[in-house]
Amino acid sequence: MPEVECRIDPATGRLELLLKGIVGPACDDVARQARELLGRPVVERETGEYRVRPEVRPRVRPARP
Repeated sequence: MPEVECRIDPATGRLELLLKGIVGPACDDVARQARELLGRPVVERETGEYRVRPEVRPRVRPARP
């Protein structure tokens, strides 16, 4: 299940946003929405989940007679 975790450092006010369970390019959409709401992060990096591509299986249907 996708999660968005927010951590705020009480000493500096620095916000850390961690997106979990969102693989591949779909993460970009969620990150864009978070930036619109919270502002641009100082540092942004991709996790291993980002590099995972959803598995697409070809489906072959029999030809109709």
